[in-house]
Amino acid sequence: MSIRSGFVLVVVLAGTQSLVLAQGAPTQNPGAGNPPAQTGEGQRPTPPTALSGIMGVDTEIPQEDTSSRLPQLPMIVGGRGPSLVFRAEQERSNYVRGGINVGGTYDDNASMSSTGALTNTTYSVFPNITVEQTFSRMRWDLAYAGGLTVNQRFTNRNQGSHSLSFDSQFRLSPHVNLRVGENFSLTTGFFDSGNLAAIGGYGPNASLIAPLSKQRSSSTVASADYHFALNDIAGASGSFDDLHFSDEEPTSLLADSRSASGSAFWFHGFGRDWIGVSYRFQHLTFDPGNGISNVHSVLVVNTITLPSRFTLSAFAGPEYSDNRAQTVGAESATSFAEWSPSGGIELSWQGDHTAVSGGFSRQISGGGGVLGVVRLQDVHAGIRQELYPGWAVGVSGGYGNNKALTVPTTSAASSIDTATVSASLEHNLGRSFTLRMGYAHAFQDQSTTANPAFAGGAHANRYFVTLGYQWERPLGR
Repeated sequence: MSIRSGFVLVVVLAGTQSLVLAQGAPTQNPGAGNPPAQTGEGQRPTPPTALSGIMGVDTEIPQEDTSSRLPQLPMIVGGRGPSLVFRAEQERSNYVRGGINVGGTYDDNASMSSTGALTNTTYSVFPNITVEQTFSRMRWDLAYAGGLTVNQRFTNRNQGSHSLSFDSQFRLSPHVNLRVGENFSLTTGFFDSGNLAAIGGYGPNASLIAPLSKQRSSSTVASADYHFALNDIAGASGSFDDLHFSDEEPTSLLADSRSASGSAFWFHGFGRDWIGVSYRFQHLTFDPGNGISNVHSVLVVNTITLPSRFTLSAFAGPEYSDNRAQTVGAESATSFAEWSPSGGIELSWQGDHTAVSGGFSRQISGGGGVLGVVRLQDVHAGIRQELYPGWAVGVSGGYGNNKALTVPTTSAASSIDTATVSASLEHNLGRSFTLRMGYAHAFQDQSTTANPAFAGGAHANRYFVTLGYQWERPLGR
């Protein structure tokens, strides 16, 4: 973590230096070539307060310009995934924001066990700060939230939680773009009192719900693309993810996991329809069990971006995995290789008052601390609608099936099904205060496990409310 954090710090310092040298020339997204967001000489409109995410910590940055000929790169080759952020919440930059969130959550099954469910009420206080800066050839966003969570029942887990996110993009030349991003979190249970683990995406496996424990996670991504011809783009991307558990329940044995991946791709455009091929390599490890899986895949990728902010991406191809593990409690090591099909589809649409996303995927992934390496199939969808100015409602849900290829212990399940559904209501109380409340339900079935605490299906209901205060100041003119 120290090496990658040092690299991110260097990038941040470089961005700060550019801020000092070019303070008078802020623009919109450099990768898109958008004009400056100004209404007059030396004036910029103050953007509306974001309603989504950890209030005041919006890690989304504007997507690529959908009016240009360039495609929006899908997640499978290192691009950003779809979000439920309204278009008006994206069109903002060159601001420093700060605030504090105070919230409470009631959970009727905090340990996510099938028997002997324990209720828990938590109270949290989280200050936060975000800096967003844009220049003609660079954009960087840095957000930090940290605070204290107090548990009514699990008092031994009363501790501070931290979340840091950094995302940057650089136009190295008129035809070369670079993106570097980092996310780090140290939490106990759920950091934001309204977000269940979301199903979907092509990074770390978030479809599995781990029992209550202290979790440290980090994710780094870097990608570069070269628009070497009018209708051709080539590029490469790499990512590293780390998930570590401690202070878990005595009945659970969670597995620390790491994944490193790299891909190279080429796209050819037919108007707004871009089709190409990608080679992807993943190195997945976990412990206990000393599991190692090397995964190779060759994919046909298609992405379509329409002027109405509608994006559709799909991929399909063969996947080859070489798997080895010494399962704790087993007499001998497991070693095997196999071929399997992989594929997926992702769509999103972002309007001024409505945002929709959804998708399906089938691929090999890490086990999210609960299993070793799995073949994951998931389907997910979400919609967010502005009812009136300052009022928004969101509904999301998903289902995931995780079939274990390797397991950390002999008591681990061979297959886990997870389903989630959540609804939230958000309201801006003026320009400084935001109220968010909602309900979430999760179901996880690991009936194939030999651990009696988790055998069978487990249900959890969560109710949450958060009040946030935010301030913002423009940077530059």
